[in-house]
Amino acid sequence: MKVAIDASPLKNQHNTRGIGSYTQNLIESFKRLKEGIELEQFYDPKNPPNVDVVHYPYFDFYFNTLPIFKKQKRVVTIHDVIPLVFPDKFPAGLKGRFNLQRQKLALKNTDAVICDSVTSKQDIINKLGYPQDKIHAVYLAQGKNFKKINDKKLLNKISKKYKLPLRFILYVGDVNWNKNLPNLLEASKLADVNLVMVGKAILDENLEQTKSLISKMKSIGISEKVLRLGYIQEEDLISIYNLASATLVPSFYEGFGLPVLESMTCGTPVICSKNSSLTEIAEEAAIYCDPNDSKDIALKINQTIGLKKPDLSERLISHAKKFSWEKVATETIRVYKKVALE
Repeated sequence: MKVAIDASPLKNQHNTRGIGSYTQNLIESFKRLKEGIELEQFYDPKNPPNVDVVHYPYFDFYFNTLPIFKKQKRVVTIHDVIPLVFPDKFPAGLKGRFNLQRQKLALKNTDAVICDSVTSKQDIINKLGYPQDKIHAVYLAQGKNFKKINDKKLLNKISKKYKLPLRFILYVGDVNWNKNLPNLLEASKLADVNLVMVGKAILDENLEQTKSLISKMKSIGISEKVLRLGYIQEEDLISIYNLASATLVPSFYEGFGLPVLESMTCGTPVICSKNSSLTEIAEEAAIYCDPNDSKDIALKINQTIGLKKPDLSERLISHAKKFSWEKVATETIRVYKKVALE
């Protein structure tokens, strides 16, 4: 079976974000599996090659990312539907609303949808009206290089490189509304802890959300206790996860929540919201907080700091092992085969 995957996220603005990571990991996993598919990459979404199945690994609601008409069977990955679940927080504008209707038309000419969680599957049914039997929830996984590091020299080197505090909590992600950063900042102040923030948008002061983040830090007087690192290469990020006392994911909503698994794989405790896909992914392995209550987040921070012990780390690592890119690739190929036979 010949399969073509749209690899354009590896060469555009998505290359350092989740969509780029998803595309790269999927392609690499296919190559390792060698499960009877002949894989081809293409970079012009409007002109896919002549194959059995075409896979678009992303779907934008307000931009034309998917051709309306298709020449062959195709699969689309929709990672989450958060902008449609909270439309007042993600205003589309007139052009965006027009494009959404166009994207919905294109989606109707799609043979299957892959999403990251059961939460996202239900949202796609509710918000996009796509047939339930054609939606396949395939859980993501942490990168294969994430692991617990016992090399103290390496950890000390990374700590000095980024001037990390001796003890800190970690946030890895974007600055979108659903990430709940104002309450995260409030909680870190109440808990009186150092906060390290990683993510390309964290340093992008052209973004209104980032400007608001900086303003909030100043207004509550914690600028000196917040270290904004921006984008970090995976090799160093793994060490930073290992050095953190805990990783925070206090989101109002997530379609998956990859930092949960990345942190657990490194043996570092996770404090996350008890909502959306986060409870699906973390199950009993996380410490849950109320995202609407900064006092509760602070309480969970104080309860968690100091818990990083060998027995807990092993339980976290064991839980994260349930997820792998080999499994992602195998389940994705299963979708391809189903579509090709229909």
